[in-house]
Amino acid sequence: MLHRAVLAFAVAVVAAASSSPAGAETAEERLACTADAQTLCGEEIPDGRDRVYQCLVRRVNELSPPCKRIISASIVPPPPPAGSASPARPRK
Repeated sequence: MLHRAVLAFAVAVVAAASSSPAGAETAEERLACTADAQTLCGEEIPDGRDRVYQCLVRRVNELSPPCKRIISASIVPPPPPAGSASPARPRK
């Protein structure tokens, strides 16, 4: 039973963190953050995936390399839309 809860949690974390469409993540990605979430954010687990994800984001510098890659990719701002004007630069 506990194993099933941990697996469900891992899927939820990666679904929240993934920058790719839901269902496109690999098994490795689904499991990459499980240990980090349990160790660093265990108190957030009963409260749901959003709180766990936010905890992982706050503690991104403490994550294992595989989890850090996934979380970091999810918090990088998207590129500006094609054809959008770049911000004006102040004149000197």
